[in-house]
Amino acid sequence: MRLLLDIGKKYPEITGPISDPFAADLKQATDAKDFSELVLDFNGTKIISSMAMGTLFATFQRLKDEGKSMHIINASEKVMHLLRMVNMAEILS
Repeated sequence: MRLLLDIGKKYPEITGPISDPFAADLKQATDAKDFSELVLDFNGTKIISSMAMGTLFATFQRLKDEGKSMHIINASEKVMHLLRMVNMAEILS
């Protein structure tokens, strides 16, 4: 089963103090055990901080360890560039 989270509508920028609520929302959503694939729709998110990148990486690793997958769709060029820079391009769809 696929879990789709519309990140871009809620988080146009994931920087500074917004990084903590983003991390909490992502953790709460992924604590559900009834999905095998997490898809994050970043349509509308223009930029993310290094803290948010850390959250994405930690979530990716945790889900991978649980036998689940994670993908990002509709990422802006800036977000895609950052993911490529930190060797996380594999989660881009």
